Amino acid sequence: MSWKIALVVALLSGIVTAVVTTPVADKLTELHGMSDFEGKRGYALVFLFIPAGFIGGFLMGLLGTKLVGAMAWHQFWQAAGLSVLLGQVALWGIGGLSLLTIQRPPTFNGRPLALAMEILIPVDQLTATTRDPGAIRMSLYASDKDNQVIPVDPERFREENGLLVVPASALLFSRSTRRIVSVHLNDGWLAYDFDLPAVPTPTDAWSEPAAMRDAKTTGQRTERSTVKIRYRVLAMREPPA
Repeated sequence: MSWKIALVVALLSGIVTAVVTTPVADKLTELHGMSDFEGKRGYALVFLFIPAGFIGGFLMGLLGTKLVGAMAWHQFWQAAGLSVLLGQVALWGIGGLSLLTIQRPPTFNGRPLALAMEILIPVDQLTATTRDPGAIRMSLYASDKDNQVIPVDPERFREENGLLVVPASALLFSRSTRRIVSVHLNDGWLAYDFDLPAVPTPTDAWSEPAAMRDAKTTGQRTERSTVKIRYRVLAMREPPA
């Protein structure tokens, strides 16, 4: 192999791979939800992904030249073609694997799913501020990348059968078998672990009320609360845009 040919092929392969890396990395970082705040995504493209594409393409250029065994310039285009091909295979292979890690919201007949909940609080546990805005806070955890705050509207609270009913709902953004709702109430946190498949089936029927647990306890040390929760999965009327 001629090192002069190898270096020229490597430079060409590196440039081509870096150019193609730009739109691929731009789209993938967008799909992964990388923040644009203060140009964070742009900096990642310029200083991480594009240089990585060039280096990868450069190495593929050296490998392609070696595989062809280019000793003379008439073998240049053969080595260059193989090198660019290797670079593109590597780039799109990495891109494809990256796509597999993107969160995919569960759907039902193309419609997004939501988890409707009602927190059932015995009225004897209410304080003077329980009904105030922000007194009750909720969040839904599905993964480290899917941990959302659930809006709570005190105007929707109602009392029935000695209970304060706190309704809330949250869209399901990822296919996870581990979903945990947390509720801040009276200066403490309660939690409930949903027994739902990654893609649950919507239903009109509410679950049976189940006791929530102290969020600090799990397993055999679980401490159950008198506060209960019931829930159901809903299919939203409109499919995602």
